[in-house]
Amino acid sequence: MILILSTPRDFDTQEVIDWLKEKNAVFFRLNDEDLISGNVEFKYNPKKKQDSFFQQNEKKIYLKDIKIAWFRKFGFLKTYEDYFGNKNDLVKYLYSEFAVLRTIILDLLNDKEWLFNKNNMPSKLKVLEVANQCELNIPETIITSTKKELKIFFDSSQNAIISKSLGEGKNLEFEGEIFPFFTQKIESIDTVEDKFSPSFFQKYIDKEYELRIFYIDGEFYSMVIFSQNNPKTVNDFRNYDMENPNRYEPYELPKTIEHKLNKMMNKLGLNTGSIDMIKSISGEYYFLEVNPSGQFGMTALPCNYPLFEATADYLISKSK
Repeated sequence: MILILSTPRDFDTQEVIDWLKEKNAVFFRLNDEDLISGNVEFKYNPKKKQDSFFQQNEKKIYLKDIKIAWFRKFGFLKTYEDYFGNKNDLVKYLYSEFAVLRTIILDLLNDKEWLFNKNNMPSKLKVLEVANQCELNIPETIITSTKKELKIFFDSSQNAIISKSLGEGKNLEFEGEIFPFFTQKIESIDTVEDKFSPSFFQKYIDKEYELRIFYIDGEFYSMVIFSQNNPKTVNDFRNYDMENPNRYEPYELPKTIEHKLNKMMNKLGLNTGSIDMIKSISGEYYFLEVNPSGQFGMTALPCNYPLFEATADYLISKSK
């Protein structure tokens, strides 16, 4: 039995499920919103953990019968946010309750096979540390909370640095406007306060292009993103220009880079993930980060890669 932990609006999940159906695989999709709304029944007794189950209509799934679990996007209550607003106290409470439920479920499945185990979610800084140990180039990096230290780093970086979130990037809503936390290039620190919250900075790397690489079980599916051709996406391709989108093409990574990436993923205990890299104008490859549950449809479709089928095949192989 395959268990898919997902959310109703995830495109990648549905594409993989279509392949699972094509291959007559036995699976159960558990959406976060179905769980929190009661559309899927969940039974758990700490004295009888082995009898825990999910039930939807007449279909009952005992967690002890799960062979492999796939953690996709499990923890987004977007329908509730749309209805009540993401700052609503009820929505905040539901997220708090869901976090407890998710912890219980992950604990019950801890000894199963996984396609990304949420319990093994390394921090952005830990990933950079391991990438460096595996001899991948990473941009010079600092976390600091003082302008004094930032100036030393800024001067040593030829007066060009970038700032990004320590954790996952979020959107901030303020006075009716949405402010996305994209990577920002900083070319002056004159207006920075003497002291501030600990923040993440890296040396700015002049890049030729960006790379998005989907990794699964030792296989690489790489795509080049020509983000430098558009001033809107020059610092971060996620700042999409819908009217003039970037060009995407299949890409062949050097085998030496694939070997180092594979070593890094194994050391991190990750069997899948969407990897971000850049190639500098000087010809060097730099590792930026990896998202174990990142979107991969954006790589599959432009490059005609069989990623949805490959993911389905992996889940089926581990469910036998």
